[in-house]
Amino acid sequence: MTMTGQAVSSGARVVIGGILHETHTFMEQETTLADFTAQSLHFGEDIITSMQGSRTGIGGMVDSAIEYNWQLLPALYAAAMPAGVVTAAAYRELLSELRDRLAQRRPLDGVLLALHGAMVAEGELDAEADIVAQARAIVGGAVPIVVLLDMHGNISPRLVELTDVLIAYNTNPHIDAYARGVEAAEIMARLLRRELQPTSAYARPALLLPAQSTATESSPLSLVHARAAEIKADERVISIAVLAGFAYADAAYTGPSIIVTTDGESELAQDYATELSDLLYRHRQSALPVFISPSDAVAEAKKSGSGPVMLVDSADNIGGGTTGDGADALAAMLADDVREGTIVLADPDAVAICWRAGSAAEVTLAVGGKVDDWHGRPITVTGTVLALSDGVFECELADNHFASLYGNTIHMGRCAWLRVAGVNILLTERKTPPMDLAQLRHIGIIPEAQQMIVVKSAVAYRAAYMPIAAAIIEMDTAGLCSANLSRFPYRHLKRPVYPLD
Repeated sequence: MTMTGQAVSSGARVVIGGILHETHTFMEQETTLADFTAQSLHFGEDIITSMQGSRTGIGGMVDSAIEYNWQLLPALYAAAMPAGVVTAAAYRELLSELRDRLAQRRPLDGVLLALHGAMVAEGELDAEADIVAQARAIVGGAVPIVVLLDMHGNISPRLVELTDVLIAYNTNPHIDAYARGVEAAEIMARLLRRELQPTSAYARPALLLPAQSTATESSPLSLVHARAAEIKADERVISIAVLAGFAYADAAYTGPSIIVTTDGESELAQDYATELSDLLYRHRQSALPVFISPSDAVAEAKKSGSGPVMLVDSADNIGGGTTGDGADALAAMLADDVREGTIVLADPDAVAICWRAGSAAEVTLAVGGKVDDWHGRPITVTGTVLALSDGVFECELADNHFASLYGNTIHMGRCAWLRVAGVNILLTERKTPPMDLAQLRHIGIIPEAQQMIVVKSAVAYRAAYMPIAAAIIEMDTAGLCSANLSRFPYRHLKRPVYPLD
């Protein structure tokens, strides 16, 4: 990495930290402090120890800060798997830790924060804006704050006003988190050298995108990113953040947004932001996916002659905060006598039964559909426990959705491989999105040998599974991330908005 003018900002006192959560407000299961502890919760110097060299956004910040020879002051880094609203107690605890550590590290030259953008806590619908407001109150208006966001953030004008520069991932699946962390540090270096006068503009189309329509390689987002790449050639442009939004976090500003930051050119920033927002809205009809029933999907997958077919259970999109225990696809595979199919279900009760029975035991038990009424009903099956594991694995992909937030080591809790007729069921204590083939391989399931694999994801599975996929079939299943957004009782969302109105 070449650091032009590095010596000018050498020794700068820069705080680094973050709180990340993608909140599904329609989910009954709350997110507690224990959920952050179970996934990623680091204080002070442990952030550097744990995140340096990782492919996370904050890892990119840490690595860059070290190369810039800044006096890096790590505060708090917390990330939990997507789920329901963050409890008031958890939010207060995390925010208090971040605020106290910021205050203890004054005087400061800069603040780098990794946030999500779609976090909702009890009593706080715009958590990211509240976090930055608290930081701004401590460090003052003259200290630059640069924020890195997930591209699924629901961004308010208040957050834009509080932040000097906002940056977002450009890809979904999120394979560029580290690169965007490096970019955030580079912009901070330019701010510390007083090279920039950032001016940001915000535009928001009256649109909601279901998770299934937020792939950045597909329309409508691919069109917006293509035009944004052209705009970035303008040397007056510092950054462009294209946010797809997260439709399942009910807040006032839920949905896509565009933030363009220029070097002192406010009108230009607004013109570009409005242009990109209008482009996204004009192509809104391409954001309406088409699905088939699980039974039809299984029948279609059985016709494939080579390689595994991906059966996409996007309504039970774990990365979007669902329970990960919907069994619609399992029922369809068993009914159609599939010879080699695989599904992962988060079901700690079933895991416990398998562990008590032991490897090679035959068990009869109910699996899936236990957390709520959104994801179908449990299915009673009889099968053989082929293997047990502690659920810890290292990702095969260096850049993937896992690594973008949590690092390369994943903890699923205890696991069991249950073989039922011709179907492999990987049972996990903790719900874990299908973002790396090592999730299956670590326990002995060979992904490439499967006739079909159910992936509980909307887009994020593609980085790992597309290289081995013979075909992709989108299923219409039960779940909290259904593409049919009219199923959800929005209370806070600004209306009218397409496609609801």
